[in-house]
Amino acid sequence: MLIRTTSLLLLFTSLAGAVCAGDCWDEKDPVKVTLVVILASEEGNHVDKRLKAVATEIQKLHPHLKSFSIKSQEQRSLKPNEKVSLMCAEKRKVDMVINHGADKDNRVSLKIKPPQMSELEYQSVCGKFLPIVTPCKTAKGETIILAIRVEPCRAP
Repeated sequence: MLIRTTSLLLLFTSLAGAVCAGDCWDEKDPVKVTLVVILASEEGNHVDKRLKAVATEIQKLHPHLKSFSIKSQEQRSLKPNEKVSLMCAEKRKVDMVINHGADKDNRVSLKIKPPQMSELEYQSVCGKFLPIVTPCKTAKGETIILAIRVEPCRAP
């Protein structure tokens, strides 16, 4: 009887762990951060098909930007309070710190320091990209835009 009880307890514990693996994140867990560097130009009208939705939103506030292309994309897993510097364009970098992982409202708190901007601290909706139009220009006059997404997200 003891063997059966122990076996059932082990089975239940492993099943609980499997169920929890997808839903039970803690605010102290690492966060996967995706940084997409977008270059926007006032010339032409080419929009990378992957950027159509974000370009439409950016153009509402910046109608002079006509062309959008992806310069780079990078993903990192960051623990809370771990600082990282990511390259964006032309030797410029973005400094970033995760304050905490997904909370009960499914928001991640982070601080970023885009090039030529003050440090920004905000809570991001999990799984969505937040575009930040910087005042930085490339040598060709393209505007540098940062799109940041954080994951994992708590299950609804």
